[in-house]
Amino acid sequence: MRNVRVVATLSGAVWMRRLAVAVTVAALLSFGLWTGTRVRAALGLAAAAHTLRGRVVAIDPGHGGIDPGAMGPNGLTEDSVVWGVSERLAAMLERAGAVVVLTRAGDAPATGTTSQGPVERRRFHLRQRVLDINAAQADVAVSIHANHFSSPSERGAQVFYNAQRFPQGKELAVLLQTQLARVVGGTRRVVSEHIDHYFLNHTAMPAATVEIGFLSNPEEARLLTQPDYQERVAYAIYAGLAYWCARLPSAARGGVTVPSSPHPHTASRP
Repeated sequence: MRNVRVVATLSGAVWMRRLAVAVTVAALLSFGLWTGTRVRAALGLAAAAHTLRGRVVAIDPGHGGIDPGAMGPNGLTEDSVVWGVSERLAAMLERAGAVVVLTRAGDAPATGTTSQGPVERRRFHLRQRVLDINAAQADVAVSIHANHFSSPSERGAQVFYNAQRFPQGKELAVLLQTQLARVVGGTRRVVSEHIDHYFLNHTAMPAATVEIGFLSNPEEARLLTQPDYQERVAYAIYAGLAYWCARLPSAARGGVTVPSSPHPHTASRP
């Protein structure tokens, strides 16, 4: 694969900081969150967003292909909702200078041989996603899903982590949950490690699973179909990732090797 060498310069660093401020301000203005009490927080996020430059961030939009995931009203599927959020998140991260690895593009079909049944193909696809993320040597990874429960009253985004695999995962989850509550609202949930998720159990870097809401809740399902709401959810995850990367050791200066694949960067398939 042909690689492009990106060399960090002083002028480039200044430009990226200004871009990070512009992206943050534009997002807050569009969400109606730009008030006097939020100015310092916005500038803090802009400074944190600068540290995304050169970081490799893996985004796993849950399900896809033969696996639509949870079902909501009127044929709404989890895979379509989480792709809308993932695509927006990828664009925000790339504007901040991050290298984004997406484990699927749109409603990409699951891989696997034709002799495999649906269950085997889903398992193969899930394993391959994790292999792709680990091969990319991502700094951080998030898997985006939508929840479903028997009671339609349940609602709210929630972030999960695996502290046994990466103790830092809890800090990542808390940062993401905090931003989801601040930017999106509608949730009083707290982070949890009570989940058995292949993604969290096998990724080779700090990771989190983000359940962005309940498709079984009619109001939340309606919101999750709206582009502006998906943008808010994506921005909340973006902010959490920015604050997380700001706490990491500084990336090595002098250049970052970036795959030359077109936007959005999608992990390769065998």
